[in-house]
Amino acid sequence: MIKPTAQGFTLIEITIVLFIVGLMIAGLLGPLETQLEARDRAATERSLDQIIEALYGFAITNGRLPCADTDGDGVENTAPCAATGFIPWVELGAPQGDAWGNRFTYRVSADFTAIDSDGVCNGDTNTEFDLCADGDIDIQTRGDNPATSPAVEGKATPNIATGVPAIIVSHGRNGFGATTITGVARTAPPASNGDELENTDGDVNFIARVFTRENAGCGDDNDESTPLCEYDDIVKWLSPALLNNRMVIAGQLP
Repeated sequence: MIKPTAQGFTLIEITIVLFIVGLMIAGLLGPLETQLEARDRAATERSLDQIIEALYGFAITNGRLPCADTDGDGVENTAPCAATGFIPWVELGAPQGDAWGNRFTYRVSADFTAIDSDGVCNGDTNTEFDLCADGDIDIQTRGDNPATSPAVEGKATPNIATGVPAIIVSHGRNGFGATTITGVARTAPPASNGDELENTDGDVNFIARVFTRENAGCGDDNDESTPLCEYDDIVKWLSPALLNNRMVIAGQLP
């Protein structure tokens, strides 16, 4: 009796199956990565909102905003008052870092870190927190350039907030320019990523714009023929009007 020949997959058939499985996995990884990114950004947004509320609470309690933490111990550095550094997370009782394990960058305007003797607008030129206090932080975004027709994309940088008392920045998943919660400095933004560079240079100017994935041949400039560069920073700031309102209600300002 002739035994039946065992049937199996040929090498070509196995290759085809593996190729199809690979395509299916690749198709699943894209949406999964997007979902994880959205989850982490939402968690970081919640942490930033908590920090904003903690800063309002600190001001109501102490009559001023805290200085920045420059050594990573979670306590403000006051001698002299540090304008740029990390949030004083220990004193605020707030999260130390974002969903990617990086510390939040914190910048505060000098006028809001000092207590005035009377709290009124008296023309005093000394640094003081009164109803005339003016922040030195300005925030821009990227919007449509009205001088360009048709606009390929938004490349102009209009102001969206000026005279801001304080600002907090998460440097996003790429972590460009950030410091980890263990104190390790991460890679600086590439030279082409001008908007993320602006958020790491320690000055009073910041950029807040929509999330943008990495693009080849990009440029954060006014040339609308090139795409915008990667941007995943999350930026939040205190409203000067809301801060004054809460301070008046609390009796810290007249």
